[in-house]
Amino acid sequence: MAKFKSILFIALVMLLLLPSAASADAPYVTFTVNHEGEPILTQSAYLPTGVVDGFNIIEKDAETGEESGVPLSRPEDIYIDSLDHVYVADTGNGRIVVFDVWGNYLRTIGQEVLSKPTGVFVDDEGTVYVADYGNEKVYMFGKDGALLKEFGKPKSHLYGKNNPFKPTKVIADKRKNLFIVGEGTIHGLIQISQDGEFLGYFGGNKTGFSLKRLLQRTFYTQAQLDQLMKQLPPSATNVAIDRDGLVYTSTVGTRTDSIKKLNVAGKNLLPGLWSYPDIADITVDALGNIYAVDAFRGRIIEYDRDGNMLFVFGGTDQGSQRLGLFNSPSGIAASSDGRLFVVDKQRNNIQILKPTEFAEIVHEAIFYYMDGKYAQSEGPWLDVLRLNSMFDLAHTGLGMAAMKQGDYELALEEFSVAGNKEEYSNAYWEIRRVWLMENASFFIIGIVLLLAAISVMKKLYRKYGFARPVVDGWKRFKEITLVKQLLHTFRLMRHPVDGYYELEAEGKSSLLSAWILLALLFAVRLFEIYQTNFLFADWDVKKVNLFTEFLKVYVPFFAWVISNYLVSTINDGEGKFKDIFKGSVYALSPYIIFAGPVALLSQGLTRLEAVLYNFASTAIVAYCAFLFFMMVKEIHDYEIGQSFKNIFLTIVGMLIMALLAFILFGLSNQVTDFVYSIFQEVKYRVSH
Repeated sequence: MAKFKSILFIALVMLLLLPSAASADAPYVTFTVNHEGEPILTQSAYLPTGVVDGFNIIEKDAETGEESGVPLSRPEDIYIDSLDHVYVADTGNGRIVVFDVWGNYLRTIGQEVLSKPTGVFVDDEGTVYVADYGNEKVYMFGKDGALLKEFGKPKSHLYGKNNPFKPTKVIADKRKNLFIVGEGTIHGLIQISQDGEFLGYFGGNKTGFSLKRLLQRTFYTQAQLDQLMKQLPPSATNVAIDRDGLVYTSTVGTRTDSIKKLNVAGKNLLPGLWSYPDIADITVDALGNIYAVDAFRGRIIEYDRDGNMLFVFGGTDQGSQRLGLFNSPSGIAASSDGRLFVVDKQRNNIQILKPTEFAEIVHEAIFYYMDGKYAQSEGPWLDVLRLNSMFDLAHTGLGMAAMKQGDYELALEEFSVAGNKEEYSNAYWEIRRVWLMENASFFIIGIVLLLAAISVMKKLYRKYGFARPVVDGWKRFKEITLVKQLLHTFRLMRHPVDGYYELEAEGKSSLLSAWILLALLFAVRLFEIYQTNFLFADWDVKKVNLFTEFLKVYVPFFAWVISNYLVSTINDGEGKFKDIFKGSVYALSPYIIFAGPVALLSQGLTRLEAVLYNFASTAIVAYCAFLFFMMVKEIHDYEIGQSFKNIFLTIVGMLIMALLAFILFGLSNQVTDFVYSIFQEVKYRVSH
């Protein structure tokens, strides 16, 4: 019996290790990303289940009365209303076609009015809004398909007489105010009331940072700047709205803020959201999850309402004509049962994708999680982790459940795995609060006793010479030459001018002391890496490479020393190479002495006290920079202006050295490949 149970257990494990049918049926891979932005392969989230091409659309010719099929032609947009009716902007045929979610044709809207409809939206009352690029108007149809209103170019002088009005997409809020995407409109979405009054622009994009532009503004004359083309912000390319009335925009051609979630003031609630730069359309489902489709790569991205990426899937069709791959996706919509409808304007069809069991578990967990029901979300999150242990959001969900139950240690562990520093800080704050409540009295008593003991020892020392041998031994120890040279770091930090003079003229340093301090520099860096609180560390301790860290510390240092020596030699600097070397090492004294204590200090801080850690870290860097400046000034006997010039040229020299190293590395690879190819050729000829 025991043997049978063992065999059954092994069989079940092997069955779990087999790839699922969902993965096997998908013509694409599905992945998510972790907190470091690295792609993580996961189970398929959606599978293609069908296609709608419109061949079942039967229309009667107005003149002959003959009926014929008129399939979709270059469809641009899609929208699914609260009744799960699917509205498609059939751009090539100049109409809006309505299907049910099973692809059955229901009716056609606006065929006698529309020219080139590129956007469609339906409100909760069934009113249909159509952006017609060809007619340069937005049309408003009733639920029966009758034309109610049309909106042309706003006549308000605030809109701008010369500004074009070429609507491509449209949505309406609960007050029936229109938000229109206009081609070439750089100020944002065009807002028009239901009465046709221009209300202003909303949620405009900003020009991105450009180093080239910054340099031009710095060095060009005004006449040269006037000849340059003005840098204008990109226009939005699509728009969506959720059940709470929040507006979403997508913009092609930018990775930064290519998808924005805007509040009523037009402020982006999801700054820095990662995305592809060619987002053709976005939609929001009933849960608030955001779906975006990339026109160039054929990829579909799903986020939760907070902007956490859930899944990326899909791809471009390379002639295989497989469902789930796209040629030119232009629109996306979600039905109430979670299915996705993706318009492909090159294939002239709509592909339907159904969520897998894995995606449904994730959605269930998110439903509870976003509703603040963390305890109820624990079960689904555990199911998610059983299928994919690297799903970061699941660890965050379990951490929130642990917080709700008061298990702050477990929450801290889960938030650490998820890389969620904000919630990690909250859990750590609770742990610290509990510890202080339990130990505050002992801590205070300990400090009082320590201060009292120090005071008593001082009195005993003055009156009876208590511990005099220890004090005398410490004084003798400080008189050792090497120790005095190492302790000169404190003198240098307090009095940089005198310190550098004594360093050079009075022999308060040596090459040995400098090398010891340089070795301590790397040791302190490693201590900082491993002891800095997770909240403030910009690195993953598990991925730290000691050799890489060694190079990060010493390559820039020696590049500085060599470059400064070369620059100073041709600029009448008085410092010798060893003086520059020693002076540069001692300039790092603040880091060597204080970086370790600051790392330890960070262990007791939360993000609420981040200002303390940031101030201390900035002060260390700033004082090191000041000591480097004083080193250049005192060792080379420069004036202040000469010192700044020397430092600037030194940095330029370091950049040139880096460029030369890069070129030499590239050439060495080519030489290696060349020698290897010759060797292979000789080997081949010898063997034949």
